[in-house]
Amino acid sequence: MGGQHLTWEKRVAIESLLKAKVSAVKIAEVVGCSKRTVYREIQRGQCEQLNGTTYEMYTIYSAQKAQNRADQMNDLHKGRPVKLCPELAAHLEDYIGTQHYSPAAAVREILLQGLALPQISANTVYRYIYRGYLHLCGLDLPVGRYNVKQKQGEQRPAKAHRNDRSIDERPPEVETREDVGFWEMDTVVGTSAGPSRCLLVLTERKTRFGIVRVLESKTAREVLRVLRELRQEFGEDFRKLFKTITCDNGCEFAAAKEMEQFAPIYYCHPYSSWERGTNENQNKLIRRFCKKGKSMACVTADHAEYITLWMNNSPRRLLGWRRPADLLAAECAALGIKLAV
Repeated sequence: MGGQHLTWEKRVAIESLLKAKVSAVKIAEVVGCSKRTVYREIQRGQCEQLNGTTYEMYTIYSAQKAQNRADQMNDLHKGRPVKLCPELAAHLEDYIGTQHYSPAAAVREILLQGLALPQISANTVYRYIYRGYLHLCGLDLPVGRYNVKQKQGEQRPAKAHRNDRSIDERPPEVETREDVGFWEMDTVVGTSAGPSRCLLVLTERKTRFGIVRVLESKTAREVLRVLRELRQEFGEDFRKLFKTITCDNGCEFAAAKEMEQFAPIYYCHPYSSWERGTNENQNKLIRRFCKKGKSMACVTADHAEYITLWMNNSPRRLLGWRRPADLLAAECAALGIKLAV
């Protein structure tokens, strides 16, 4: 009985029984194998996941990962070439799993080190992850491999903020991204029920530098509080770096007159999130840490600071693999601005 190979159906059964808190000894009886086989199988199929409420990692058994590893061993026994030595695997797992790099950024960082390792593409890394060749899973990857273009069709009727400046009135230099200081602003929420804690996200259009701050509630008062804090942090340089801010028509941005004391505010057309595309792409990165539908009650200023540092110090393909923090620092140095974040 102990020498039998586990099938996909048996691995699914093991996963279900473990979720039901059934012991390994009982599982062995149910699936028809030795308890040693079950223990070994659980070890091989371990996968780390992030608790969306406490932001702590926990380990589970994944039937899919266990099956992928079994398929990998079968491929190796059949002589299939897999360019994945232990050293390369360790680097990929560190960059992607620990430092939250994308596969493309991880491959580039390894190449820059000049190590005598097999050269592989980002697509190959994705394939290795999906087939269980690495101690990584889908939660370690960026949100979606492929960009889904948002439909820019007929807009639904919606109420925009009255007497406020439309994005159509925004200075033309904002579109060129040649100058620094033009920002997009949005909120990232966990649950939609009530004015619960959420994140305020500001993204600089040229450098893609992001600022993430906690809002105790999704209200205009909280947005004004954060803007006041930023103005205090930057001092007299605030208006040099914050030339315009573009946001949507959310209720938290309804205090246009009060926000104008910080910078000229421009509003997107209703239901036109693509008009803040830079901001929306930044929000996808934040979703790696703050899942949609999960409460943000446990999110603290330290969490927001960690996300900010990670985003701004990660190399970006669209920036020529440069880091937003380095780009903004250079822009500020040229303008004589002391960077406060």
